[in-house]
Amino acid sequence: MRLDIPKTACFLLCVISLSWLIPHFYSKTMVMDRFYTNGFFSPITKEFILTQSSSDKFTYHDEKGGVLSKFAAQKLLPFIYSGNINKWGGFPIETDEGNITYEFAADSLISARVSPSVVLAQKLPLYILYESAPLGTTLEIPSDILSIKPDRLVFINCENKTVNREKSEIFTEALKNAGVVFPIVSAASNPYNLKPFDEGMFFADNDNKVFQLKIIEGEPFIRSVNITTDEKILYMSVDENYKKIFYGVIVTEKSVYLNMYEGGAQKLPIQGYDPKADSISVIFTPFYKTLAKRDLSVENPTTHFIAADKNFDTIREYDEKIPEEIAQKREYISYGLSFLSPFSLTQFSHFSNEILFEINPAPHFIFALLGIIFALILYFCINLTLKKRLDPLTIFAICFTGILGFIASVFFSPLGKKSRS
Repeated sequence: MRLDIPKTACFLLCVISLSWLIPHFYSKTMVMDRFYTNGFFSPITKEFILTQSSSDKFTYHDEKGGVLSKFAAQKLLPFIYSGNINKWGGFPIETDEGNITYEFAADSLISARVSPSVVLAQKLPLYILYESAPLGTTLEIPSDILSIKPDRLVFINCENKTVNREKSEIFTEALKNAGVVFPIVSAASNPYNLKPFDEGMFFADNDNKVFQLKIIEGEPFIRSVNITTDEKILYMSVDENYKKIFYGVIVTEKSVYLNMYEGGAQKLPIQGYDPKADSISVIFTPFYKTLAKRDLSVENPTTHFIAADKNFDTIREYDEKIPEEIAQKREYISYGLSFLSPFSLTQFSHFSNEILFEINPAPHFIFALLGIIFALILYFCINLTLKKRLDPLTIFAICFTGILGFIASVFFSPLGKKSRS
C-alpha cells in the first residue's frame, strides 16, 4: 500500500483548518472568556470595591462579598466615577485626607498598564525623535528617522534613504560623552505627533543605566535617570501627560518601575512579578494608588490588588478569585473542547501582538482520548454500513486527530492506495 500524497495533503489541510474553526466557534457558543474582575481602593471606606463583569451582567461588591448597588458603589469611588457622582449631587465628599470636589476628582485620574504582549513583543530599532522646543505650538514630524545600531545612532532621511552622517556623529558622540555604553539594550519614544509636548526618547545602555535623549533647538540633550537595579531592563514606554507625574514605565526581569518626574524611577510594591505571564495595572489618584496583578498564563487567575500611599508604601492588599461557579463552568467547557479536538490552533494570545500559528494540545488528555475513540467508532460503523474498505492509513491518522480527522476523512479518504505490481 502506498500513501496517496494529494489526498493526504488535503486531509492535513482540512484538519489544521478545523483545529482552529471548531474550538473558535465552540468557545464563542459557550461564552468561554467573557468574565472579568477589577477593583479600586476607596478613599472613604479604606477598602477595595470590586467589580465583576460577564456577558450578561455587571455587579459591584465589597471585600466581604456583599453586593452593592451601582449608586452605593460608585459613591465610594469619587475619582473613578466623578461624572455620575456629580450628576447625583454627591460632591463635595469628606475624607480623612481632605474634601473632594468634582473639579478635583475629575482632573486627577491617571493610569498605566503593562502586559506580556507589549513586554515580549519584537521591537524595530527605529524611532521618531521630535524637536522638543519647536518654534510653533505643534510638533512637526521630522524629515529623518532614528535607527539604533550596535555601536552608534544613525539618522536616515525618509525621502531619499540617505544617512545624515554629521547629525549621526554629533548625537553618537554626545551619548558617549554622557557615559552611555553601547549597545543600547532597550529604548522607547512616543511617535504620536499630537501629544501636548515631547519628552524625547528613554533608553537603557549595556551597563543597565537609563538615559533620556531629546533634541532641543537642534542640539542633543541627554541626562541620566536615577534607577537602582541589577536586573536586566526588558521594556520601556513613554507617555507624555500634561500632569507630568511620570514619564512612562520601565520593566525589568522581576520588577516594574514608574519613571517619575521627581525622584527618578520608583519601584512598584509588587512581589513575584513575572514579565512572561503577569499583567500589571496602576491607577493614580491624589491620595492613593491602586495596583492590580494578574497571571495571564492560567485559566482562572487570582487578581492581587494593592493599595499604596503617596510614597508607594503598601497599606492594604486583597486577593480576588474568580467565582467558583464561573471556574467550574470553564472547566466543564474545557472538557467538551478536549473531546472535540485533541489539539487546537491559536492565532491570538495574551503574550503577543502578532498573529500566531501555535498548535496547543487539549487541556484534558482523557477527554481527548475519548474523542479519538468516538471518532474511530464512527469511522468503523459508517464504513461497515456502507460496505467500504477500511483504510489503515486513515485509521492511523484518526488516532492522532480524533473528530477533526474523522470529518476530514469523509471528504479525503482513503489515504492509501494499492501498490502497482
